Amino acid sequence: RILQYGVTMQAIPSNPAREVVLPRNTQKAKRKKVKHFENQELKKFLGYLDNLDSDRYRYYYETTLYKFLLATGCRINEALALSWSDIDLDNAVVHVTKTLNRDLEINSPKSKASYRDIDIDQATVSMLKQYKLRQTKEAWKIGQRESVVFSDFIHEYPSSSRLKRRLQTHFKRADVPNIGFHGFRHTHASLLLNSGIPYKELQYRLGHSTLSMTMYIYSHLSKENAKKA
Repeated sequence: RILQYGVTMQAIPSNPAREVVLPRNTQKAKRKKVKHFENQELKKFLGYLDNLDSDRYRYYYETTLYKFLLATGCRINEALALSWSDIDLDNAVVHVTKTLNRDLEINSPKSKASYRDIDIDQATVSMLKQYKLRQTKEAWKIGQRESVVFSDFIHEYPSSSRLKRRLQTHFKRADVPNIGFHGFRHTHASLLLNSGIPYKELQYRLGHSTLSMTMYIYSHLSKENAKKA
């Protein structure tokens, strides 16, 4: 403004600041669309999963992982880092205390707020109990015992990049949008907002550092849902 004032007063011939291109992070950021399943898309995808051949362990494993992410809102690398000791099936609680990095090593969670306990419903508890029994039987076949919840029996911890390719295949076969693993987390949040959960409670459940972060990401989702109601 001072430079422009100088131009107006004819002290300088032009305003050099007008030629400056602002860095991206100082320009007005456009809010990215939150990828998530609408209700009909979610029903379609769950129906597709239920029709997969559960006798094939690979399908059974993937179905359990996807439903777990939808039920908890966990980040994919938080889920892949879980050991059975992190899940209290008697009290229906998942203890999130670590995450998996790109080198398939265990790290501390993303932030202090990411340390959290996530309550799960009885349907998810039953699913995990059945899955644990099935996993134990499959591990015995190759002389192994498993403590990692979503172990692939090959590596100590599975790779999210390999699982991502499989997920994309399932999305395509189910004829639903490719929302990625993080889309399960957004879908979880959308469902909770539809049920009337307070933003503060959603913040804790998702492990966000601030309430403003939760509201920035999801406030427009609740507005969209209100319009559809």
